[in-house]
Amino acid sequence: MPTAAIKLLKAHPAQMRTVYDLESLATLTLQLSERGLDDWQPIVAAPHGDAYYLVSGHRRHMAQLLAFALRDWEKEHPDTEITIEVVRTMLNTLVDSLGSLEGVIASLLTKYGDEEISFVTFEGSQKAQILALHAANYGSEKPDALGVAHSFRQAVEVGATPEEIARNVGQHVQFVRNHLALTEIPPELAQRIAAGDLPMSVATAVADVPEPKRTGLSIFILANEVGKLTAKAIKDCALTLKKWPGLQLPLMVKHQSQRNIARALVALWGQVVDAYPEDAYAAAAMLIYRNVHDEPWSNQEKLTLWFQALGGDTYFTDGRINWTAVVEYLITDVACDTCPIGQLPRQPLRSDLSQGQDGPLGMPCRVGQEANSCIHGLAPNDSFDVRVPWEWSEHPGVVGEGGDYRSKSYEDLRAAWQEQAAKEQAEVEAAVATHDEESETAPATSTVPHGQTTAQVHNQKPDKATTPDTPAKDLPIVKQRAQIADFMKRHEQRTAHHPFATPCGRCRHRLDSSPTKDESVPHCAWAGRLRNISFKLLVVDNQQSDASRLTVPVCRQYAPSQPWAALIPAHPEPPGVPRDWLKAQIRHLVNAGNRHHNDRNTFEFLTGRPMTANENYGDWFSQQLESQGGELSDAQLFTLFVWAHTEWQRAQNRTFSLPINGHGKQFIAVQERPWRVGE
Repeated sequence: MPTAAIKLLKAHPAQMRTVYDLESLATLTLQLSERGLDDWQPIVAAPHGDAYYLVSGHRRHMAQLLAFALRDWEKEHPDTEITIEVVRTMLNTLVDSLGSLEGVIASLLTKYGDEEISFVTFEGSQKAQILALHAANYGSEKPDALGVAHSFRQAVEVGATPEEIARNVGQHVQFVRNHLALTEIPPELAQRIAAGDLPMSVATAVADVPEPKRTGLSIFILANEVGKLTAKAIKDCALTLKKWPGLQLPLMVKHQSQRNIARALVALWGQVVDAYPEDAYAAAAMLIYRNVHDEPWSNQEKLTLWFQALGGDTYFTDGRINWTAVVEYLITDVACDTCPIGQLPRQPLRSDLSQGQDGPLGMPCRVGQEANSCIHGLAPNDSFDVRVPWEWSEHPGVVGEGGDYRSKSYEDLRAAWQEQAAKEQAEVEAAVATHDEESETAPATSTVPHGQTTAQVHNQKPDKATTPDTPAKDLPIVKQRAQIADFMKRHEQRTAHHPFATPCGRCRHRLDSSPTKDESVPHCAWAGRLRNISFKLLVVDNQQSDASRLTVPVCRQYAPSQPWAALIPAHPEPPGVPRDWLKAQIRHLVNAGNRHHNDRNTFEFLTGRPMTANENYGDWFSQQLESQGGELSDAQLFTLFVWAHTEWQRAQNRTFSLPINGHGKQFIAVQERPWRVGE
């Protein structure tokens, strides 16, 4: 058996172990000190230039160096019996002194490197060397995961297949693939997995994602505390991120402002992914994990999270989206000079396209404000589709779509605008004429006619020809406006925070000014002219109940200004049933409820109702469920399912079960009764 200086036997580059147990190394050191290297279990080394690479016997090589040191220590302490406790003490002292086991071995090689030891020469290819090394290292002491991963990678690089490696070490091929994946992901994540904080299968899932998505996903995982992300959540996120094409402009949008918001987000995504690709995909991984990565322009929560994650200080300031910067720097395709909306007459209407709102979220051109662009503008190649106020619903060129009213061409928009302008002008002229007539017919004084006493005047029967008209307070339009004013004034004194309530502050019909020239008219679109209006109050059926103070105000004219995702609370205990089944049951209950009620459709507080009595809106709920249902979480969809049962009961004009806290875990029996003015 040949011998060589111990310093010529070097650790193999594919060595699997990077961590060694000091206890077992101390035991092996004592054994070698007592009897030396056994001929039946020799060190095996392969020639490499003037030296050798260890194939089998890395621990015995280190233990032999420690045995040389123990020999000298024994000479210095002849009266001390060499026991395992002595070896442990010596080894721990050396490691503490030199900082690591690697430092100890390097120091001992300097001192004892010329000592001769025997070994067996390995004959074979580099691939055969590494496979033999693998087999030798799967003994009683299992090597660490990172060392295994490194060694498996070395074997692959010299031609070994995962299947060969698996058979050689007696493991499943997936075991090999998982360890190989550790060498393909960032070292920080590999260390977390090797430490057991995440299962090995996570490494494979992450490694399967191409760069720079892979590094971005790793950054996201590492940003979360240990235990917060489950292995399943990470794998699902990795699979989605791998397939995700990035943010792209949608083919279909609900309205023009949504198209421009999509433009802004796509432009922002492109800027960030070009400048900081790994950080961009880390943000994308977070958004995918929270299930808000798809069509962020369709939901306010998604929109805010996207700008918060990618917008930096430029586009997300003081906890909110900086729309001024968004419009100026990200929506560059839109300009007031080329936008057809800007070609409308500049005369502002009481019921105008932007409802009088200016700034980047309004329409500056409709309020006489100078601007270069706005979020509602159309680019030269955009399809024409402009939302108009509900008050325009009867005008030519206006079509209804699922609770919204729109014009599909500039000619239609201009025709509708002209009709609204003529209507408002006619209202002004009628008001002026009425005022002039009242001024002309009003008595100048209250003097008693000549020749009559006051008593005679009071007792005189009025002449039929001069009998005054119906008092103004009894006119239908006056009564209607009084009802609207009373509800607007007093509804917040009721349980207006309940999800079934219809507060004016969240209604699209609430105006900043009167719908007529008379500012005393309630600031509600329904007060503009005589219409069929209805107000209700949901009251507890059993007044002895603890919840008897629950009185929910209901305006049947209500049209919510927020999407369903912002209005429907999440159920605290959703059962996890399939979404398609839930939607089918909701539609069934809604259709059944609509058959029970002739003048009211279910879920009016979610869909709104038209301002014209002859317009059919029975399919509005189905249309909006189709367009907005995808934005609801599973817990929100289950709440809508619970609400559908309530609406079905409500449609039968009897006592029904109202969720006390909205999401449908506790209920109270209520009835619907008319709203009484002044009550």
